[in-house]
Amino acid sequence: MKPRLYIHLRKAVHFARWELPEFARHFTLVDEPSDDTALLSFGPDVFEEAATLPASKRFAVLLPGFSFNPVRDLELRERQLKTIESHFTQVFINPGPLEIAYRGQGKVTVYPVSIDMAKATVRRYRSSLDSLLHVSQDNPQKDWRRSEAVMHKTGLRYEVFPPRDQKYLERKARSIDRRNALKRRLGFRTIDRLPVGYVTHEATIAKYQAYDGFVHVARDVRHPEFIDGMYTAAFIEAGATGAILFWHDTWGLGTPLETVFQLPENTQRAAELILDVRSSLDVAKHSRLTREEMLDTFNPARSVAVRVERMLELL
Repeated sequence: MKPRLYIHLRKAVHFARWELPEFARHFTLVDEPSDDTALLSFGPDVFEEAATLPASKRFAVLLPGFSFNPVRDLELRERQLKTIESHFTQVFINPGPLEIAYRGQGKVTVYPVSIDMAKATVRRYRSSLDSLLHVSQDNPQKDWRRSEAVMHKTGLRYEVFPPRDQKYLERKARSIDRRNALKRRLGFRTIDRLPVGYVTHEATIAKYQAYDGFVHVARDVRHPEFIDGMYTAAFIEAGATGAILFWHDTWGLGTPLETVFQLPENTQRAAELILDVRSSLDVAKHSRLTREEMLDTFNPARSVAVRVERMLELL
């Protein structure tokens, strides 16, 4: 008989969606917490609340983002560490800056992030490296202007996506709103509109597939609120479509990924290294190997298995 598990989440539902079927393979998922049911808090936004809910044992997944930055916000870090020690059996974190924040806490296990495998399609393996892409939201920690500068200095065709033109984004939003208003009058089904600055996952995947390489070079901006993990979802997903990946080790923690090309923070030197790779790389072979490594490393089954194994040990 499988143990009962209640998963407590709100804002992180997007990241949990493709993992829930994997948790359901190992647990009987229930809709309410109780004293005879294990609890998994999913996301930093519900962490404190989850500590007050009934549970046989409490576990937590703490992700970077959601306006929680325990690396820079030392009061938040101290509060979370006390909550872990007092109320949780085990906490799971992604590789990256959260390792710095929770270093020395014995109840913390690092697990690989996961991506939606259903979206990780490949339209073509790259055969040349003639175009570059950077995808991120316009938030401080993304440091997207540095990635743009690197791509510009290569002299190759490039794009930053979504567009940083606020007026363009607002026009797109107004256009969707007008179409929805017309559809409502005619009795047709409307479409959900994402907040200004966001685009659909399908549009983003198509953008990855339209370019040969993906560039993410960001420094630590030391923002008190915003923080990213070691890798962004966009970076991983681009690699899963076969894009050649270029990345800067923002946190100086190293990477186990073999197909990723590491770049320095200096934009000129980073651009030169991309061109060096371009002149010598077997692009078609490396494109295929990159996709294989991304799918193997970041698939939900592997990611969830790390957490499930530890949870079952403690249960």
